[in-house]
Amino acid sequence: MRGTSPKPVSDPGQARGDRKHDLRTLGRCMLAACLLTLGSSSLLAQQQPENSSTTALKRLSVEELMDVQVTSVSKSRESLAGAAAAVAIVSNEDIRRSGATTLPDALRFVPGLHVANETADSWVVSSRGFSGVNSAKLLVLSDTRSIYTPLFSGVFWEAQDYFLEDIDHIEVIRGPGAALWGSNAVNGVINILTKNAADTQGEYLETAAGTQERVSAAARYGGESANHLYYRVFGKYFDQGAAQHPAGSSPDDWQLGHVGFRADWHATSADALTVQGDAYDGRVGQVAPAVNVLGRPGPVGKLRAAVGGANVLGRWQHSSGENADIQLRLYYDRTHRNDPTFLDDLDTVDLDFQQRFTAARAQELTWGLNYRSMHDRNVGKGIFNLQPASSRDNLVSGFVQDQISLRDSLRVTLGTKLEHNDFSGFEVQPSVRAAWDLSRRRTVWGAVSRAVRVPTRIERDVAIDVTNPLGNPVARLLGNRDFHAEELLAFELGYRWQALENLSCDLAAFHNRYHGLASLEFGTPFIDPNTGQTVFPVLNRNLTDARTEGFEALATYSPRRYWRLSLTYTYTDMSLDPHGQDVNRGRFTEGATPRNQIGVRSSLDLPGGFQVDAQFRSLSAIRSLPDILTGQGIPGYNELDVRLAWQAWKQLEISVDGRNLLHDHHVEFGAPDQRSAMERSVYGKIAWGF
Repeated sequence: MRGTSPKPVSDPGQARGDRKHDLRTLGRCMLAACLLTLGSSSLLAQQQPENSSTTALKRLSVEELMDVQVTSVSKSRESLAGAAAAVAIVSNEDIRRSGATTLPDALRFVPGLHVANETADSWVVSSRGFSGVNSAKLLVLSDTRSIYTPLFSGVFWEAQDYFLEDIDHIEVIRGPGAALWGSNAVNGVINILTKNAADTQGEYLETAAGTQERVSAAARYGGESANHLYYRVFGKYFDQGAAQHPAGSSPDDWQLGHVGFRADWHATSADALTVQGDAYDGRVGQVAPAVNVLGRPGPVGKLRAAVGGANVLGRWQHSSGENADIQLRLYYDRTHRNDPTFLDDLDTVDLDFQQRFTAARAQELTWGLNYRSMHDRNVGKGIFNLQPASSRDNLVSGFVQDQISLRDSLRVTLGTKLEHNDFSGFEVQPSVRAAWDLSRRRTVWGAVSRAVRVPTRIERDVAIDVTNPLGNPVARLLGNRDFHAEELLAFELGYRWQALENLSCDLAAFHNRYHGLASLEFGTPFIDPNTGQTVFPVLNRNLTDARTEGFEALATYSPRRYWRLSLTYTYTDMSLDPHGQDVNRGRFTEGATPRNQIGVRSSLDLPGGFQVDAQFRSLSAIRSLPDILTGQGIPGYNELDVRLAWQAWKQLEISVDGRNLLHDHHVEFGAPDQRSAMERSVYGKIAWGF
């Protein structure tokens, strides 16, 4: 009735439904705007000249993208087009225009990677199979500083917060990189490289708020002192909301604060010194189903973990010519995690030396030495324990790589890494790579490599008692000091083709053979002399082999200088051969990675400083272990993210991002009682640099 005040909403479910309706309406509006914009591209082509100021001058052309320099493949600068590896570059411009707020989200469009949310603050990031929250076959580096944990050889992604504006680019290698980077670089290497302090001068502020990313704020200041010394300092804080859980509201919200610095000094024309560091502290909500006396899942438990850490890194580089340099790097890293099941503190010291020089007219030699010391202290809570609780482990390694130019168009790279670690002893990881330039626009490459994943502290030292409601142990998961390294023999073949100035294709195929993968095997039952209870031991063994093969493709097309389209396709097929009793784990591992992944991305610059970016992704179905036991699974899904931005002037950008616009919510990964549903969301952001 006219003049009557609306009634307040007292039903939370109704309020939630109204919010979903509003988000659905907003999502449809953003989708319509995106389609309308793309559909009018031909009209824009007539109205907008090629040399218009609205073209993205900072964005490289398709042809220039193939000439981007990468360093992670050979530890020396080489063009992307000529690299003998399946490598992808995620530029700062890619990150900004994707609307990503976390590092895993920035990696979603890389072919060959599987990126998924188990909960709002828990991610799966894997390469070429073996998907899992604790993915242990992917080495992740931050300015060459390893950020994996020896606890399970994976990454606590919720603790890896970055000031994304300061990332220069991310180099992603699919396939083994162990000949240079060492153990655990089995299925890939991700190297996050931040900007030189000279490139971040002045002030920069950004703030964002939305339905899922509740609030975030970041600030940076960069300056210059005498004698070519550049520096920057930054601070960041965010508060992210929880996702949706089938048993009720999920506790997986996430708050974290982060500060850091970097200084770059060009002491002479041949010498450069970098010192950088950061510290962080946060709280992470976790989805943990409560269990009643009958052992059945109950309401979602509200558990939280405290995460924190600090690190400092120093690097000296000396150049004595175009193809000759020396590098010395030292870092200290401390991480702290107070989890509901354990308290863990890890101190790492790493010293690395590397030299590159020309051994002959057509021969470039690179060699290096590395020492790493890790001191881990882990105190279990309840059923989780490591024995011993404290462990000090050392790693000593060296590598040599010889790159030979047999002809101007043919390059062969021979290399090997020799290391000794306290988990599995001596490991040798060789590699042979070759690249042949068929023409100026076409390159074919191939590689044969061996890589290993060393045992983790959990696989070696764990002791977990699982009891039934009466208190008698059903099983005791025990570490195994005889557990040895998992082994991989990989065969790769790739082809890059600059078909036109505005069209490029990058293809890669692989066949991997794994030996001695981890399996859980029952031992002989015994009576515990301390409790008098019957114990059924479950041991970590190396009784599983596997085969994976697949195909990855990336095509980039720019119909106009202001419009770029990209298409990615990933096919992954896995087959595990368990030689022991652990059959279900093999079935789970095979089904945890989507067989097919498709990605389509459009980036369009419009007159008046407007930008429209859209990312569509389609993933096939996967299964968790409980899904296999019940005959169910996680269905495949299609989703779309859209970003609308306005460059109000050179220093100010205002953007609105819509995530998961095609559905109210969808599930991406995890067991039924531990996964959350990712909801449709929207957030706005203001970035100001001056």
